[in-house]
Amino acid sequence: MKRLLGKPLEPSQPTAPPLAPLTPELEPDELQVPEITPAALRSALQDDQPLLLLDVREPYEWRQVRIPGARHMPMNSVPQHLAELPTDRPIVVFCAHGSRSFGVAYYLRTEGLDACNLTGGITQWHVQGGEVEVRTTL
Repeated sequence: MKRLLGKPLEPSQPTAPPLAPLTPELEPDELQVPEITPAALRSALQDDQPLLLLDVREPYEWRQVRIPGARHMPMNSVPQHLAELPTDRPIVVFCAHGSRSFGVAYYLRTEGLDACNLTGGITQWHVQGGEVEVRTTL
């Protein structure tokens, strides 16, 4: 038995049974959006899988850097242009870091489209070796 300041320490006795481990439960309104990593997207593009890259950043962001072949549609204009998006192939939505595109991908899924979010956005795409076009003049 250990002593602390000269007093013996008694082993602690549990006063209640241990709690069962918590199982994750989804909230009814919790957003569920599939995500694709930059590496998995590069692989899909190399395999010529038919998909649409949808860039939902603002025009000034798109002018600075973009993924070649991506369709630009600023986030707030997506509802007005919904009919222009394909229903026969997956849509990979991205923004700068993946937050705005997560919400857009969720919206597209609620509208019946096969959409997912690019994890980390164009930033991680570029950091992990994805091809980008960069504005070279001011």
